Amino acid sequence: MFKQFKAVKALALVAACIGSGQLSAVISGGSTTGSSTSSSTGAAVYGTSGYYAYDSVATTPSAVVTEASIMAIKVTKIMGLVGAVTAEAAEAMRGSDSSAATSGTDAGVKIAGSTGSAHRASTWLRASMGFIDNATTDQQWNGKSYLTMVGADYKFNNMFCAGLGLSYSHLDARTEFNKGTMKQDTLGVNPYLIIVPHKNFNVEFVGGWSTTKGKDDRRWVVTQNSGAGINNIDNKFTCAPKSQAMFGGVFANFVNKVNKASFSLQVGYLMMQSKMDKFKETSADARYNANAKNVPSNTFKTQTAVAKILVGYQMTPSVMPFVNIHGQYDVKENKGVTYDKNKKYNINRSAFGGGTGFQVKNDDQLSGSLQFDYTKRGQLSTYVTGLRVHYGF
Repeated sequence: MFKQFKAVKALALVAACIGSGQLSAVISGGSTTGSSTSSSTGAAVYGTSGYYAYDSVATTPSAVVTEASIMAIKVTKIMGLVGAVTAEAAEAMRGSDSSAATSGTDAGVKIAGSTGSAHRASTWLRASMGFIDNATTDQQWNGKSYLTMVGADYKFNNMFCAGLGLSYSHLDARTEFNKGTMKQDTLGVNPYLIIVPHKNFNVEFVGGWSTTKGKDDRRWVVTQNSGAGINNIDNKFTCAPKSQAMFGGVFANFVNKVNKASFSLQVGYLMMQSKMDKFKETSADARYNANAKNVPSNTFKTQTAVAKILVGYQMTPSVMPFVNIHGQYDVKENKGVTYDKNKKYNINRSAFGGGTGFQVKNDDQLSGSLQFDYTKRGQLSTYVTGLRVHYGF
């Protein structure tokens, strides 16, 4: 009777461990993971009961590994939107303020090439190309990102302006950590509201929603010793992850000018969440279906404080070159998934960078800018060249 009781107790303990996802299972190839194996498909299943423990960076689908750093890159893109498009609208309102109009020749110095007070509405186009390089050891990846945004805004009066932007971006990357590639296409909607209570101060509220479709592949290269000898495996796994992201932010801008020099200080706070839907990998060779991953939904969150200082000089009535420096800090740490075999994918909490460019105002309706920007976040570097055209009517 006592032996039976011990057997029942042992079985109950095993069942409890399995239910909590704490037992490790060995999948084909000899790798150990804090996951279970699906009896219906034979594929490894991760994230049971919220317990995310992937084999390693090298055997995880690219989108899951890199999502934390891609969110950091999105913060830089949002700062570009605020620094170019909404700054233009705020300056147009500031230029139309009666107190600014009576301040003499200084009123002609426009920090963003104002479309002028005669226009209540404006439309704009913003395009950029970026290069991304992550040099973290055993987690390297690099790629190109292309962004196109179109939008319009309307000035209700000299204090309130609202606008909406539509965006499309494409990412094409090589993920060296798993010998694969990663492509993403993203569509987004970005509303914004600008309040200008004073000619030297304005507040911008920016929000957004986006949906992303990806196409990833990774190579599984391993050498196995068996009774039949050495088996060299080189197999490709593919998947098509999808995700949706939302963000909201508020930015306060303090602006001033002294003769032909313009100064701007911006501080802001961004909250972002990205949810990646569950998806399955497909093995190029059916013999290795057991090593394909069934990935559960993952949610990534971050809260980031940002700051930027911009200095411009009005060389001519139409041209103003400028330089800026900026910084970011994740108040809420942007955490990625964890791994059994090696440390998690690294993403630094702090980022610093700067940029230069020039703004052009052709007439009272047409303006634009060209800018180059660099951001360094630990081993993650981003280089962006952006073009903006703004037309008031």
